[in-house]
Amino acid sequence: QTLGWFVLMSFRVCISCNGIRVYPYAGFMTGQRYQCQDCDEIMVIPLEFENESDYREYLSIVSEEQ
Repeated sequence: QTLGWFVLMSFRVCISCNGIRVYPYAGFMTGQRYQCQDCDEIMVIPLEFENESDYREYLSIVSEEQ
C-alpha cells in the first residue's frame, strides 16, 4: 500500500521468541511457511504488525505477563 511517496509496510514477528527476523521459508508449495532467524522456529502464521508502536505495545504487555 502506498501513501503518496511513502510505502506502508507491515512486519512479521515470531510466535515463539517475539523476534522480528522472520523470513519466508522454503516449502511454499505446501503453503506459506516462515522461519525465525533468532530461534529457528518454523511457523505458518507469524504475528504481524503494521507499525513499530503496535509492536512495542505488544512487547510491553507480554513482558508484564511473564
